[in-house]
Formats: sequence, C-alpha cells, structure tokens
Amino acid sequence: MTEHNIVIGSRGSRLAVIQSEMVRDFIREKKPGCQVEILTMKTTGDKILDRTLEKIGGKGLFVKELDKALRDGCSDLSVHSLKDMPMELSEELPLLAFSKREDPRDVLVLPEGAEKWDRTLPVGCSSQRRMLQLKELYPDVTFLPVRGNIQTRLQKLQSGAYGALILAAAGLKRLGLENRIYRYFEPDEIIPAAGQGILAVQGRKGEDYAFLKAYNDPAAQTAQAAERAFVKYLNGGCSSPIAAYAEMKNGKLLLRGLYYQEATGIYKKGQIEGNPEDAETMGMLLAEGLKKECHAQSCTAVKEDDIKPGKVWLVGAGPSDPGLFTLKGKRVLQKAEVVVYDALAGQAILSMIPEDAEKINVGKRASHHLMPQEEINKILVKKALEGKRVVRLKGGDPFLFGRGGEELELLKAHQIPYEVVPGVTSAIAVPAYNGIPVTHRDFCSSLHIITGHKKKGDTYDIDFEALVRTKGTLVFLMGVTALADICDGLLKAGMRADMPAAILQQGTTAGQKRISATVSTLPEEVQKQGIQTPAIIVVGEVCALADRFAWHEALPLAGRKILVTRLKELISQMAEKLRREGAEVLELPAIKTEAISENQKLKQSMEAIQSYDWIVFTSPTGVRVFFEKLTEHEADIRKLAAAKFAVIGSGSEKELKKHGILADLKPEIFDGEHLGSSLARACTGGERILIPRAETANQELILELQKVPDVQIDDVPTYRTLYESSELIDQKAEFEQGKIDFAVFTSASTVRGFAQAAKGLDFSLVRAVCIGKQTKRAADELGMQTWMSEKATMDSVLDKVKELCRKQF
Repeated sequence: MTEHNIVIGSRGSRLAVIQSEMVRDFIREKKPGCQVEILTMKTTGDKILDRTLEKIGGKGLFVKELDKALRDGCSDLSVHSLKDMPMELSEELPLLAFSKREDPRDVLVLPEGAEKWDRTLPVGCSSQRRMLQLKELYPDVTFLPVRGNIQTRLQKLQSGAYGALILAAAGLKRLGLENRIYRYFEPDEIIPAAGQGILAVQGRKGEDYAFLKAYNDPAAQTAQAAERAFVKYLNGGCSSPIAAYAEMKNGKLLLRGLYYQEATGIYKKGQIEGNPEDAETMGMLLAEGLKKECHAQSCTAVKEDDIKPGKVWLVGAGPSDPGLFTLKGKRVLQKAEVVVYDALAGQAILSMIPEDAEKINVGKRASHHLMPQEEINKILVKKALEGKRVVRLKGGDPFLFGRGGEELELLKAHQIPYEVVPGVTSAIAVPAYNGIPVTHRDFCSSLHIITGHKKKGDTYDIDFEALVRTKGTLVFLMGVTALADICDGLLKAGMRADMPAAILQQGTTAGQKRISATVSTLPEEVQKQGIQTPAIIVVGEVCALADRFAWHEALPLAGRKILVTRLKELISQMAEKLRREGAEVLELPAIKTEAISENQKLKQSMEAIQSYDWIVFTSPTGVRVFFEKLTEHEADIRKLAAAKFAVIGSGSEKELKKHGILADLKPEIFDGEHLGSSLARACTGGERILIPRAETANQELILELQKVPDVQIDDVPTYRTLYESSELIDQKAEFEQGKIDFAVFTSASTVRGFAQAAKGLDFSLVRAVCIGKQTKRAADELGMQTWMSEKATMDSVLDKVKELCRKQF
C-alpha cells in the first residue's frame, strides 16, 4: 500500500462490489488524489453452489482467496459482510473498521408480480438458523436449499421452484431491490445472523490505516463484539443454527441469542441487557446460559460408572472489592457446582456463589486454618472425580503465596482438567487504594513482594541485604505478627532508619486503615494505634506519597459498610450507586418471587382481557409475570389495545416499556395510596380495572379505587414472595458486632425478608434507610432506627445515606 494507491479486494458478486465501492468512495473522500481500485475474485464458496456450506467447510470459504491476496500484497484491504467472516481470525489480518449497520432484519421475498405467498411451495433457504425460527411462525412451511448470490436466488425463485425466499434486508437494500420485500421479520421473531448488516474492513497488521478511523461506527463495533463473542463461545459458524443480535436501547446494550444443540435438536432463545462496555462478556454469559438450559433439558440419568471427571478452576477473588473481581472469575464462579473458598474472599464475592452450589469453607486466614492444605487438595480431586465443576476461590491471586501450585500437582497426577483465573493481588491494589503507587520513576523502578509468614519458632529465610540493595518498593504479605522482626531485619541489613513505611489494614473495604511511619518507628506506631488483619506492610520512598495521592478515603461513603437487601432475581442498582460513592456494600437477597402456577382467577382475567379499561402494575415483577402469563395463555397482545396502563413508579414503568407500552398514569408519589387516588381521579365511573400483583399486597390502592362509582376491580394475585437467607453471611452477627453502618431497604417485602434472615437480632441495632413510607412503616414495626428518603427513588435514598454519614452516624 502506498500513499497514492490502494487496492481493495472483493468477492465478484454485484453486492460485494457495491459494498467495496462504498468503502472506496469513503477513502477517496478522505484521501483526495489517492487512486483506489477494486480487485474482484471468486472465492471457493462462490464456486461450489450444489452443496450446503456445512458440507463444504463453512464460512471460511468466502474469505480464503481474499486473505491470500492480502498476505501476498496483491490487495491492501478486503471488504466483507461481517456475517460471512469466520470467528477465528488471523492476527496478521485484523479487522480495522466496521460500517454503520444497515437494516439487520431477515425478510420474505415472493416471486415478482405475486401478491400472495403460496405456502404449498417450498421456501428457498439454506440457513438452519432461519429455518428453525420460521418454523415457529409458520409450522406448515417446507424448505428447499438455495445457494448463489442474490440475483441468482431471485432467478431461481422466478422459475417457480420456490414459493418464497428468506434473504437479508441489508443486501436487498444495497442492491436497490427493497421493493421486492414482502414481509420483514423483527429480531424478536427471527434473530439475525451475528454481524448481519455490518461491513468489515480487513487489513494487514503493522500498516497505517489511520484514514479508516472515521469510517468505523462505534455502535456497530459494540454490537458485533457481543454477537461474535456469543457465537464464538458456542463454536458457531455461518451454517450453524446459532444467531445473535445486539442493539442499544435506553443507553443499555440488549443482546438476543439463539443456541441449537445439534445432538438433541433442542434449541433455546434468550436475551441479556447490560452496559455496552461489557459487550463481549454479555455475549459469553448469554451463550453459557442458553447452553446450560439446553443441556438441562436434554440430560438423562447416567450410571455412576459413566460419570467422567469434572474440572477445577483456581480463581483469584482479588482483595475484597467486587469491582476488582475479574469478569472471567465471575463468569466461572456463576457456573460452579462446588465452591471451595477461603476466608480472604470478600463477602460481596461470596454472595455471588450460586445458591445451588455446594459450599466448602476451608477458612485459611493468618494462622487459623479450618482445614490443612493436604485435605483441601484431596477435596478438589474428590469433587472433580464426581464429575463436578469445582471452583477453588482464593483471596488475591491463586499463585501469589496461595499454594495454587500444590493444588495443581494432585490434579495433574489424577489427570483432572483445570484452569487458572488470575486475580488482582492485594500487593498492588491495596497500596493503590491508599494512594501509594508501588513504582514511581522519581523514587524506584522495581517492586518486590515477599511473604511475611513463617512457622512458629523458625527464623526468616529472607535475604534482607539483597532486598535493601534493590532500592525498590517492598511489600510484605501475611507479615503483621512479624512486623518487628521484618523492620529489624531491614535495619540490620543497612536500610536507613527514616525510610518511609506503612501498614495497610483491610484494603478496599470499609475497614481500610493506614498507619504511616518509618521503618524504625512503624512497630511502635502499630502498638499505639492497633491494627487488624488482613494487612500488608509496604516499605519504600513511595509510602511518602500516600497523603498526597490518597483518593479512596476522600469518597463520601469511604469507611462505611452498608447492607442492601434486594429481590434475588435482580442485580441491585442501589448497591452499585453506593459503591461508586466509596461504601463497602454487603448485597444479600432478602426475597425471591415465583409465579402462581395454578391460577384460575388469572386465567379468567386473561380470557376477558379485552374488556379491561385499566391494567395496573404495582411492581416490575408484576409486569414481568403478567406478560409471561399472557404468552402462556396464548392471549393475543392486540387485545390490550383498548386498555390504559397505570404504574406505581419508575421501575414498573421501565419494565412496561420493555414490552413496547408506555404508561398512561404514574403518581407523583410512588406508593399504593397515591396510585389509587391518581387513578380514581382519572376514572369517571363504571370502569373495569385489572390489578395483577403479589399474593400479599397492600390494600390502600383498593380502598382509594373503591371511591369510584360502579368501579369493578379484579385484584388478581399472580406471584408470591418468598423469604431468602444467606448460607455464607451471618447478618445477625454483622449488626451485633457493629460492622454495618446502615441497612438500605427499597420495599417493605425486603424488610420482612431481612427480618426472617436475621431472626433473634435486636432490631433496634439496625439503622434503616427506607425508600418510602410503607417500607419505613415495616421497619418501624420491627423497632429499627429509621429514616426515609425525600423521594421514592434510588438517587434520593443515596442522598439520604450521604446526609446521615455527614452527620457522623
């Protein structure tokens, strides 16, 4: 490639050339005077048209020749439809940019001139992905393979061999054939192929393609990352019946996916919503979930002799802050069947362990071990030989004084497969949270991590003189009880007495504390001020920067530990808001919900669904269960056209929007009484109102509505609330020991769930911040110290917590 001459490699079809011309025109605009040519070639996939792709090698056949031209220097760029790209790409030929996405939908095309779809003829389609999903919509259709470019397929359609074709809207639109589209299939009807509608520009590693920066569309790049991660995790190819489609909605990334289990013919669809920056992780998580669902459905009982060895993951949990737990670690943990965990794994991370996993506490902290290391090794082997997915969850990193190597020795001897998931080590994270950079070019250029642990009665096998000569930062882990010996050893080895030093207690948690001194004075200062384990010792010039660079302790809620109770099925936004302000959050499920299965009253309401004037939701769960039951009872959603919708607050409103419905009414104050009075004012009399909600619900809403003349109210229980408790966290002890500053409650039901989980607790010890008056009333009845947020929103609750902390509660 030269500054004035660029060659674009392209497949020879008319569509491929048009797509390459789009990139060519962009480059010409950005690089005036540059000669941009298109080199067309026929790929193996274009030549073999009498067999389906899976029989001739998959999507790689569409890029093989283009890749060779790039490597040989015959071309400088290749332009591809991203959906045709294999999941495994050569590092030598990276994808450089992604186009703005064209219409990603699949469409139905009829013969030219036809006004009606003749379903007695087969549908031309070679994609199992499309076939599976079209069968859901039209069980009576049959299929006949069709290959070739779009024009070739349209010619075959016109010959009368097919009643219709399924094609991609993007290709038809780029060819100017949009008028041939008879029917669009929305992504919730037929999930598109990963990357459908996106063009990918490929080049050679190490060359300057800065001129393509403006061509790249960030939304398309994010979407393809999620979609391709989903397919890659499932080892899907172009002809594999796997689909993925991601789109931005209200600032969140929504990913839909389909997974097909070829051995059984079972397939599952699902979706996940999250932050765009987590696109790849979302793809993997959704893939795992759907694969697990298919596996669970297809599993049959096996004889004990048939059970194959499972697998062990050594997972580093980091220093306690859940934000420092790696994405891979979290993903592996959430799939575990057995978890063998240390005391040094933070409470927030222990709360992530699946409810149905077997949990084995091996305790290891300082000199207090519940179980010797040899016994831990045997447990890992035993559980793996039972065919289980075993996670060995270790504080910090598995290989940094974590004896992970010893555990692997026995696994290797028994030929048990394993993986290691590194963790963020406290040796770096804890100093960082205290404003101490472990290296700084003005002070030192090396870091040395040393175990401060030694057996009772033994002397240190540490070359203190060598450590002093490095002039680097020294971090001693597990050395609190031997602090005096460590400082003495450094001084005797020639370290100057005024060398800055610090001991850092319980870093990244609410118990974080720093004692700064010098090597000669640190033991004395610790004696005066006291220290708790776990703690690390840092020695070096960089310790002098702590006061200047400290940041975590400046956060509004630093040093505060707050309990957040939540619905088991939901990830708590409240917890995340508190963590951003510096709090350590203990997030525990207090309740879970389950739909009422045999529900005659709901069935009757579904049968008469079109007769309701208002449908009222008092919780996001109520919305979710209602629409699940609507589908279960095969009630056509169009029957809701005459109804208006009322919601109690923003959460229910947001959940309703997911179904394409905007609320007609939401009270200014989010509680049952104000919802009822607002709705009563909107009624004129004689209305029929459906309220699908929890089995046990507040009656204030009903009392207000009964003031409307001749109103007919169907108060239908659709789900029940069950109380939860944690096997791993003793909530009662946390409050009795004064470790919790505040408990945050976002519903009355979570207050009751907490009370069930902490039976025997003197509730006057609980300082409760409540989201509304019903929640506060439930906490008051238990004798808690209570405060209520100004508004029934999470941000208002956060403001109240910060206000109370400023008052030094």
